[in-house]
Amino acid sequence: MTPHRGMRALFLATVAWAVAIVWLAPHPPMIDLPQHAGQVALLSQLLAGHSPWSHLVQPNLLTPYLGAFAPALPLSYVLPVATVLKILLSVAYLAFVWLGVALRRRFGADARLDWLCVPGFFGYAYEWGFLTFLLAAPIGLGLILTAERYAEKKSLAQGVAVAMLGVVLLWCHGLTFLFACGVGVALLWVRAQDWRERLISLWPYVVLGAAAIAMFIVLRRTAASFPIPPTVPAVNWHFGLRYEILAYSFGIRWSRWAALASLAFLVAPWLMGLRVDLRRAAAWPAFMVVGIILAFVPHFVFETTFAYQRFAMFLFPAYAWLFSSSGADHGARAAAWSGRVGVLLLVLACWSVQAVNTAKTWRFAEEAADFDAIAAAVEPGQRALSLVFDRGSDAGASYYTHYAVWYQAEHQGFVDFSFAWYSVLPVRFRPDALPKVNPDMAWHPERFDWKLHRGADYRYFFVRRKSELPADFFKGAECPPSMLLARGTWQVFERRDCSSAGAKR
Repeated sequence: MTPHRGMRALFLATVAWAVAIVWLAPHPPMIDLPQHAGQVALLSQLLAGHSPWSHLVQPNLLTPYLGAFAPALPLSYVLPVATVLKILLSVAYLAFVWLGVALRRRFGADARLDWLCVPGFFGYAYEWGFLTFLLAAPIGLGLILTAERYAEKKSLAQGVAVAMLGVVLLWCHGLTFLFACGVGVALLWVRAQDWRERLISLWPYVVLGAAAIAMFIVLRRTAASFPIPPTVPAVNWHFGLRYEILAYSFGIRWSRWAALASLAFLVAPWLMGLRVDLRRAAAWPAFMVVGIILAFVPHFVFETTFAYQRFAMFLFPAYAWLFSSSGADHGARAAAWSGRVGVLLLVLACWSVQAVNTAKTWRFAEEAADFDAIAAAVEPGQRALSLVFDRGSDAGASYYTHYAVWYQAEHQGFVDFSFAWYSVLPVRFRPDALPKVNPDMAWHPERFDWKLHRGADYRYFFVRRKSELPADFFKGAECPPSMLLARGTWQVFERRDCSSAGAKR
């Protein structure tokens, strides 16, 4: 086997290892993923016409998230929801890497930099469980690739392809749509010869702009029919030098190993003897747009939290595209020790990131088994309230914030707090059935009040707390819930009828 083929086989094995990480735990360590799984379960039941919760929720098909959820629906009728989401995440990751490599070829960058496309998918957006953003990411790269071809040829067929793929992306994720369209317009701008050519060639983006405005108007009108106040503040800026964006390619928190991996990715191309070629104008727009987003976009905007942080997954692929394979001396320089050190640095950095992700996922799988056992032991199909006082996991971030919603996704129950509050989700509460448990309760369970939050609506109370629940926590209940099961840091309390301890609501 030649050295080139050997490195390519090593690269593919590393990508396969990354896919395996998705499957390592019964439920991946992703904060919001349980809520998305719960949405898939609810939507499949509602569309099949046999949902026990149709008096509480209804389909909301006019949403830009529909395109990301649509592939999950047919699979959810034959496979467990967790398996469905793992399949989609695996396919999205493979497509993300494949399209990153395709764009590297398109921009003429060095093939050894394909390693920079490997780890970013498992960074900030993955740990937070931004499912729709992750599934839309490869479509965004596909739109950039199509836009680059259109910018070069400017044919009617390529323009139609840009418009059609852009509409698909618009129905998957609005922020990714804006990012990819921004890169596409910039590509058109740098490749066009004069102002007239630029203006005439903009027509696919004019069509997409009109589609985005129309969707925005429809969504605003739909949201107005629900008595849910907007999140305040409307915009939340994060000022200052955002050095942590480098770590966001690998996770939520800044850490020493993330800093070292970032440094390795930054310096490796230079050690290989590669240089940035300023004359390759088409290679710059993606990196510039990503840089602008990471440096200047607000932390919170358009009812979306962590607006800029999630785009760190595109940073290192876009960085790789800047380096021209023709910019290196393939004679003595390619054979020099610094070039070999650069390649080795990339490989070791990728492996270190994946080793950390593997260990974290494995540890979380063992830790989360406590709740999985409890959810399987209680009666399915009941309404429950999640009271997670200790959201943090020894494996990493606050993975347990919404973890109890796996009971909804896998055992036909309904768990509050629910993402059905939010206007962009495909299942929403009926306007006359809004629960008193609002989004604030997900972060402040200590504010629970039996009467104010209608505790009598729930049969089960899933509690995660490292210390005992205060004796008067369910104060105001005619018959306070009693502990049914306990395992590890999880407890489940059951509300029983006063006249008959075994009666169900």
